[in-house]
Amino acid sequence: MISLASQRKDFRRIIAPQPDDALHALAAFLETFEVSTVFPLLLSLLNAEIADEEISRISTHLESYLLRRAACGLTTKNYNRVFLTLNKSMQGGEMSSDALAHHLLSLKGDSSIWPTDAMFREGWKTTELYLTMNSARIGILLRRLNSALLTAKNEHIAVANSFTVEHILPQSWIEHWPLPDGSPGLTWEELEDSDSDNERAEATRRRNAILHAVGNLTILTQPLDSEASNSAWTRKKAAIQKHSLLPINLPLQQEVAWDEDAIRRRSEFLFKEAVEIWPRPSIAQQ
Repeated sequence: MISLASQRKDFRRIIAPQPDDALHALAAFLETFEVSTVFPLLLSLLNAEIADEEISRISTHLESYLLRRAACGLTTKNYNRVFLTLNKSMQGGEMSSDALAHHLLSLKGDSSIWPTDAMFREGWKTTELYLTMNSARIGILLRRLNSALLTAKNEHIAVANSFTVEHILPQSWIEHWPLPDGSPGLTWEELEDSDSDNERAEATRRRNAILHAVGNLTILTQPLDSEASNSAWTRKKAAIQKHSLLPINLPLQQEVAWDEDAIRRRSEFLFKEAVEIWPRPSIAQQ
């Protein structure tokens, strides 16, 4: 408490940063992902009067470490030890973004590793992110991707507090979204009773497995009504086009059909942005 009292201004920067503060984006990320175990490390860095440029680089490293682990479905249970050890290491040596990155890169094992690009891509493509992250976390991920896709020609639309996370292929898809061969999907009850060689059942399971992937998720500044949300692709695409000018949604206008292949393509497209937003430096660069 004495330490916190002496750094009350620094602590306020962490829990209530101003929009122009170098810590603002990281603080919002940590709040959304509920990782307060990083706070002692940030207090140490602020106490050392680290320059804003270094704070920004450190923020990128920390976000990358946490986001990549979340995308890979890795545990958060070891974070208290990870960041306690990191804080001690930096207090006993160089307080810099390079030192922080070098320490995180040295960690091994599923409980603490900083996922490589290959691991990140595999998690990004195969993890049902909508189920492993809550809506707020998916929202911040998609907002960052949207910001990365902005160009000088795009209208800059503030989406911080006025967005909904939307499944493009809806969760209730069976009525209006036939399987690739044109046949209707099976309900959960029908799946349970289906034979092991039932092709419709296998196709339904493949679709359900990709339903919550990042490639099938987007954000809208105005939620679609339930009828439009669950309707066929032609109608839903028109509704998205009507209600959204966000860069993350503009490529959807080019999609004639929205199916498993389209979801995989979009997952890969978004991954190329994600790996730039949340990079992992190599040890050789340290």
